[in-house]
Amino acid sequence: MTDFKQAGAIVVRAGKTGPRILLVTARRNPDNWIFPKGHVEPGETLRAAAVREAREEAGVEGNVIAPAGRMSFDFGENTYRVSYFVVRTEDAGQEREGRQLRWLKYKQALKRLTFEETQDLLRGAWPRIKQSLMRRPRRARKKK
Repeated sequence: MTDFKQAGAIVVRAGKTGPRILLVTARRNPDNWIFPKGHVEPGETLRAAAVREAREEAGVEGNVIAPAGRMSFDFGENTYRVSYFVVRTEDAGQEREGRQLRWLKYKQALKRLTFEETQDLLRGAWPRIKQSLMRRPRRARKKK
């Protein structure tokens, strides 16, 4: 059995009535709704890999605002260990790599996520997501 390190992104953006969470369909099974995730390139940090995966799988650019947690799963003979990060974006994204994407409210995202482990990650990250999207950018003060 081989261990693989991966990074994933819980991508969020502000919506008119609250935060929206990005979900994409899995490439191997398009009936599964997941967060963008994938391998870590040699020399790449986990944070950078999470941002890159969001760009490659959903066409969004963003910034990591907080770690979201870790999970692992077995697939075939391999074990995958995934570190997730909350990534904030202003982008709408676009469907890529044959995947569908959806921006959903929190409760809708919990229902749509296929796996219990990813639902748990979202529940754990939700307080940080709400807090980060409620912060308004500071306005520059005028000099006196």
